[in-house]
Amino acid sequence: MRKRSIYRNYEAFKALIISTLAKMIERTKGNMLTFNSKKIAILADIDTHPVILTLVKDVLEDLRRRGYIAYMGRSKHGVKYVVNYKSPLWKAAKRGGVNAVIQLLELEEAAAKLKVV
Repeated sequence: MRKRSIYRNYEAFKALIISTLAKMIERTKGNMLTFNSKKIAILADIDTHPVILTLVKDVLEDLRRRGYIAYMGRSKHGVKYVVNYKSPLWKAAKRGGVNAVIQLLELEEAAAKLKVV
């Protein structure tokens, strides 16, 4: 079985990572979710080569800087992230699924562009 090679287009790659994270949140029964880059890559059905995992980590770090996910810790398996029920990302995923999460992030990026101008 051949894995997706979507990483050539960064915006499509970013959307895939975010939608995978939103689907994980949707399926979660508790109020907290922990994950790392490799777990996201496996669920998104993309290669788990170190270069690809670095791209996944870049998307996750962007979400962390924007306050949607948090840094939980580091182990021999890499950086572990956490998202809980207080996050706007969690609330959007639980309310409206993947589309709501993508809309939330697009609105935030548009608002940031307006502040710069």
